[in-house]
Amino acid sequence: MDRGWWQAYHQEVESSFRGERASLAQMPPRMQVNRLHRIKHYNNSGAAAISLAAERGAQRILLLGYDCQRTNGQAHWHGDHPRGLGNAGSMDKWAGSFAELAENMRKRGVEVINCSRATALTVFPRSDLESELAKDAP
Repeated sequence: MDRGWWQAYHQEVESSFRGERASLAQMPPRMQVNRLHRIKHYNNSGAAAISLAAERGAQRILLLGYDCQRTNGQAHWHGDHPRGLGNAGSMDKWAGSFAELAENMRKRGVEVINCSRATALTVFPRSDLESELAKDAP
């Protein structure tokens, strides 16, 4: 799902990102990318991120930028990826994938709230980020 992305952007990640690097694909050891074995990816990197957060113990997940539609004519918040990388070509399948994910999160007791400003994703409760963050304030 993301091998091509890692190959295209590895140098940029190497120079600017200090967090954990993770992929569903087996990457060369020199890239220092951890292979994720135990998560379901639902054929969507955003869904895979939710799955990973739950697998790592998150009980409450706030979504930002999960528009799942072409917003202002764009598939991403940034410009399209270069030729050879995906640009939301499977968007028509996302509704079913996210519905399955939502059901799996409910079964696990993981609360997922969509705080995206513009979204076509309807399987999670909606709220605004400020309200949700205020719930966690001391």
